[in-house]
Amino acid sequence: METRVANESGVFRKKVASMREAMRREGLSAVLFYSSGQLSMLEINPVLWISGVLPMGPHTGVVLSESGEATILISLSWDLGRVREKTWIQDACVVDRFIDGVSGLLRQQGIRGEVGIVGWAFMPAAVYLGLEKIPAIKLRPADKILSTLARFPGEEARAAIQQAAEMADIGFGAILKKARVGMPEHELAAEVEYAMRARGAEDNFGMVTASDHGHCTHPPQDRRIEPGDIIIAEITPACEGHFIQLCRTAVMGSASPLLREKFAILEEAMAKSLERVRVGNKVGEVAQVMNQVFSAYGYEKYCRPPYMRVRGHGLGFLSMPFPEIVDENEAVIEEGMCFVVHPNQYLPETGYLMLGDTVWVEASGPRRLTTTPLKLFTVEV
Repeated sequence: METRVANESGVFRKKVASMREAMRREGLSAVLFYSSGQLSMLEINPVLWISGVLPMGPHTGVVLSESGEATILISLSWDLGRVREKTWIQDACVVDRFIDGVSGLLRQQGIRGEVGIVGWAFMPAAVYLGLEKIPAIKLRPADKILSTLARFPGEEARAAIQQAAEMADIGFGAILKKARVGMPEHELAAEVEYAMRARGAEDNFGMVTASDHGHCTHPPQDRRIEPGDIIIAEITPACEGHFIQLCRTAVMGSASPLLREKFAILEEAMAKSLERVRVGNKVGEVAQVMNQVFSAYGYEKYCRPPYMRVRGHGLGFLSMPFPEIVDENEAVIEEGMCFVVHPNQYLPETGYLMLGDTVWVEASGPRRLTTTPLKLFTVEV
């Protein structure tokens, strides 16, 4: 994925300033932002957050000293041009051995004492153990600092997030236009991907499947679409490092009265849960009201594992307000947060159904980012 956020120097000045303040507070002489190259839409990527560069290769790190001096270390020599184009960081180096590269840089800059690691939770043990051997420093996990500083995407991200939402609408529109009897699931998923990539999507986490009775979401497979199948779609495109997610359901042909009756429960759960997305409310209330709706119709058993787990979540790479919308989440909803609300639900009569959207929390309540209606869709066969 490419990102243009590296051009927004003011954003990065604020990030560096906030990190330096946290470093002073925590007594850190430097921070190492680390990425193994494994990416997840449910996690903030430390290297992207601080540098503006989405990492490639096995090891990427940014060393930020208490003075604000920064160096980015990468593993792939052929990627150096892209990195220099995207980042605000002047000092970009290729290192063959990541641990030696970090050690040499710390020695060169005279950094001693405690060094925080942001990305510690995903750092391979061999890398951590190697870094531990560097003389004159003591490592300390510092992921909590980033999770505190990157809870909100910021007003500067609104345009990119809205563009991602438009891409998601286009992706679901491709299902309604392209789905046909006999088409393999993976081919329909490819149509969704192509439609969004053609409009500039940089990434997508997609689950598009069709079944007469699905039990869960899973990657698309070779199964061919049949009349009466229920298509469930979890579409998650990204723009400039920001993800949004859209969850919808469509049926091949006319929807049965039973399916419409059961889907109406999801619509009720969605409406009532959005009423709880208000500044000052606890995140857990959103999940609780969803579960209350399904329980009132006799589906309390199906609101828990192995049938269901979360009722929404934050979206990562550049911000993450909280990990999961579950009953127990005591986090408080704040203005400027952006997250997914989805009363997706397995029902024994119909199978798994999906309905969900990404919201931006405003003072007056949630603003839904996509324009795709919150309803059950049908595809002519």
